[in-house]
Amino acid sequence: MFLENNWKRTEMKRWTDLDKAIIGTTLTHQTGERVPVFVYSGDKIVSILINRDGMTRDEALDFIDFNIDNAYIGKDTPLLVWPVIDEEYDL
Repeated sequence: MFLENNWKRTEMKRWTDLDKAIIGTTLTHQTGERVPVFVYSGDKIVSILINRDGMTRDEALDFIDFNIDNAYIGKDTPLLVWPVIDEEYDL
């Protein structure tokens, strides 16, 4: 396991003040090496932005799109995941 139970001490990058949206970790392949990164729930980030910052859902989604989903902060940039809605995909 590449991540100890006390993940808050790790050197992996995190999105500021969004730790409650972390749902796990994974390894990605960057520059020829395996790099551990945090995985965030997009839905949980939306909830945080609505409840903490008073944003509407559309404002939260715009914020995520501009500041998180399209941001690159280095080879260990966290990943953002969204749930798959059955109607959208033939699963």
